[in-house]
Amino acid sequence: MKKLALSLLATVAVASVSHAWGGVGHTYVAKLAVDSLPDSSLKTLFLLNKDWFAAASSHPDRWRNRPDSAEAPRHFLDGERFGFGADLSKIPQDFAAVQKLRDYMKLRSDGMNPWTVRRIYQLLVLAMREKRWDDAMVQAAYLSHYVADAHVPFHATENYDGQLSEPSQKGIHARFESVMLEKSVAYSELKPGTITLQKDPVGAAFAILQASINEVPAILAADKKASAAAGGDTFADAYWSAFTPVAKPIAVKRLEKGGVALASLIASAWQEAGRPTPPAAFRAKNSSLPYAPEFVPRGQTPPPVMPVVTDEQKAAARKGALTFHIESEALGRFVPCTVLLPKDYWQSGNTKRYPVLYLLHGAFGKHTDWLKNAGTAAYLADLPLIVVLPDSQGDSFYLDSPGFGKWQTYFEKELMPEVEGTFRTINKREGRAIAGLSMGGYGSWHLALDNPGKFCAAASLSGVVGWGEGKPIMNFVQKIYPTDTDKRYTTNAVWPKIEKLTAKDGTWRGPVLYFDCGKDDFLIQMNRDMERRLIERGLPFEFAEFDGAHTWPYWDEHLRDVLNFTLRHVAPPTEK
Repeated sequence: MKKLALSLLATVAVASVSHAWGGVGHTYVAKLAVDSLPDSSLKTLFLLNKDWFAAASSHPDRWRNRPDSAEAPRHFLDGERFGFGADLSKIPQDFAAVQKLRDYMKLRSDGMNPWTVRRIYQLLVLAMREKRWDDAMVQAAYLSHYVADAHVPFHATENYDGQLSEPSQKGIHARFESVMLEKSVAYSELKPGTITLQKDPVGAAFAILQASINEVPAILAADKKASAAAGGDTFADAYWSAFTPVAKPIAVKRLEKGGVALASLIASAWQEAGRPTPPAAFRAKNSSLPYAPEFVPRGQTPPPVMPVVTDEQKAAARKGALTFHIESEALGRFVPCTVLLPKDYWQSGNTKRYPVLYLLHGAFGKHTDWLKNAGTAAYLADLPLIVVLPDSQGDSFYLDSPGFGKWQTYFEKELMPEVEGTFRTINKREGRAIAGLSMGGYGSWHLALDNPGKFCAAASLSGVVGWGEGKPIMNFVQKIYPTDTDKRYTTNAVWPKIEKLTAKDGTWRGPVLYFDCGKDDFLIQMNRDMERRLIERGLPFEFAEFDGAHTWPYWDEHLRDVLNFTLRHVAPPTEK
């Protein structure tokens, strides 16, 4: 949903404008998609979860209440800003090529809907291929939202609220997509259609947006005529009597097209994933949706005043924490490590195995940092997850190096086997995730990309995801590699690891990647560059850009996002 600078409207109009199509329209598109799917085990899955899916399809609009500046452009494309008027067919669909017209930051203003559709589609393919059905349903709901948005005519034009019309037709966005829809269109009037399998999600999205922008002149003309008939009162019955007969058929057509397009993409993703059979009677859970409701709730801890944390928070965070030392041959010394176990781990008769999150600290830190500095850590024992807090023994960047020893060898050959041999863990790829902040953000991606068969997900907060290319951390690199600094720095670059795990056909063979960064962080450009490159390659990932800097208040707040991401991707506890 675009940010609209609206003049004062009636309460219903203001409320409606906060969601594309309104919640009603998104519900209609999602339900039409389910009804349009061909008979198969896939359709059975969506029929069983139809109400959940329809409700979840509005979820991305809730993110607009979060200060994620990367989110807004995913909902629209201001077609005329590319210099070809309303002819979107002339806009390059390749993300690298389109940046010759509009650079990455301008695209963040102009809209990125087609490439968002592709990214979510790829996440859906990945979830289906790996049979992570909770996440598959979540990604399908996200896809529903962005595909439905593309079918809204005013999501395809820079005149998105009639604000550029002469005279101004401000407010038409809400009048068409929300108020008129809720007043005049019932789901029973809509018809499902026949799907067409898609091989090019970006091309499909551009075709949708072209059809959408083509409807804009007719809607604006109807609005102008209806407003004149009502003496300028767009809330009068006379306005709606004149506007609805023209606008309603357009809305009905766009909704029906939206349902078919969404069903086509979902079926195509399933086909690309190898048509895996969903579990019988599978039910999606509300807790699978991040942010609301959440595994780790917001608003239940005091406002972050880090690095100070209350004694109560410290006690809660450390409850159930076990600290031990591993005798490491790789490092030639004893290395501390803290493990946090779920509250029910020691319950009598409990034989469950749990997924593991390896949570890495940053430079100048140690294994206890998360417990001392993040109030959010107080929730870790409440999660169905074993959390391991390693110690990097200095600013090692979790690498094997002359400066700090064989830390990567220690992690892979000593720490992981020790943890998984001692505790009831799920010792499979789907049972492991890794995350970290700053230096640990690089470490999490580096270790996961080097071990794609061991980790299903990797998350970075304010991370050095551009390791090997930028210079903001060269003082650290020189300590790690006292000789051949530039050469060794490039050797462990992140991007070549990503390219290595990308098949020739573009299929991603690595873990699901998440990263976020604060807008005032000295590493923000590095993170933006990584998002741009991942979009160019058409790879699945999740990225957010929030207010904040390279500080504990930021990491405390957004550890929640990492935990919610992790729990969507790892396997749940099991008795096996």
